Amino acid sequence: MNKNWSRLGKLLLIGLLAIGLRLEVVFAQGTVVVASNLVYGTAVDYTGSNVSLTLDAYYVSDTQTNRPVVILTHGGGFGAGDKGYTVAQGNFYPDMATAFATNGFVAFSINYRLWPGCPGGCTPEIDMAVEDVMTALSWIRAHCVDYGVDATKVLIAGDSAGGGLAVNAAYQSTNENPFLGCIALWGGLPPYGTEVHPVNLFPITAQTPPTCQIHGTADTIVPYADSVNLSSNLTTAGVYNELHPLAGYNHYPVMANGVYQTNLVDTIINTMLAFAKRATGNVPPAEPVRLGDHGLQVANGRFYFDITGPNNVTVAVECSTNQMSSWQAIGTNALLTGTIWFTNDVTSMSQFYRARIVSP
Repeated sequence: MNKNWSRLGKLLLIGLLAIGLRLEVVFAQGTVVVASNLVYGTAVDYTGSNVSLTLDAYYVSDTQTNRPVVILTHGGGFGAGDKGYTVAQGNFYPDMATAFATNGFVAFSINYRLWPGCPGGCTPEIDMAVEDVMTALSWIRAHCVDYGVDATKVLIAGDSAGGGLAVNAAYQSTNENPFLGCIALWGGLPPYGTEVHPVNLFPITAQTPPTCQIHGTADTIVPYADSVNLSSNLTTAGVYNELHPLAGYNHYPVMANGVYQTNLVDTIINTMLAFAKRATGNVPPAEPVRLGDHGLQVANGRFYFDITGPNNVTVAVECSTNQMSSWQAIGTNALLTGTIWFTNDVTSMSQFYRARIVSP
């Protein structure tokens, strides 16, 4: 290779790293810009060293303003993990962030201070991580014009330890909670294992935001009962919440034997997006009904289905234990034109429901 070209390439690489790497991923919905390794603050880690706190920003490169925000907090037991791709996580966080960006959000996937092998139940590390989340939120507010975001419409989401972090950052006792919603994917706090431990260190109050949980029922690291208990406590306190069980799945279900489960990832992300859009009021107008499958939203023990379409629409309601196959019809209903709320009792929390439009 020509030495001048080689030298130029190195200089360009150094320049990119210095300003924060920006990549562009093109989708039909627009171009997603990924601004990587942006420094959102500095802090002192568990060794007493000063460290930089970094995040990756995902957003569509257009002139939109007042877009809602989602902050993503990775898992890893508070001692490992990363905001981007890793062998253990696969491409889960970049995929989540990209999906949110293409659906009208600006996603900030953040790194926070880790404490490998954190002693004493990780309480100091959890406190540091919550502090880092709030630092990231302050940075986002300071740069809301740069990214065209509405800093009053912020959600937080994470998996495993990141799910526990999301819950505790959102549940802090404050007069005005800055988060409109919280999403915890198989979220928990150490000590991990088959024994049930509370997910939330902070009490549930009137300021606790709506919460969505997705959790494998066969999880041997963070018991599914953790999420069931949190859901029950939220319901008792009158806080809107959703619990979506992944029947038969273990911890971190998006990776199975080192293979990234793209179909399940799509299902999980779509569930997250549906909750996030409702929580932020970013729900698109209803479209005319089409033949095919339409997911059902579950709320307060009942499911509902909102459609707009022609006269005499016939809807078949089906259920499944795994969302992937073996769908069985449990009833049909002929609907008239207009927006319809179709309700029926949810018979089991281990079942998933959908509606199929079987005739126009």
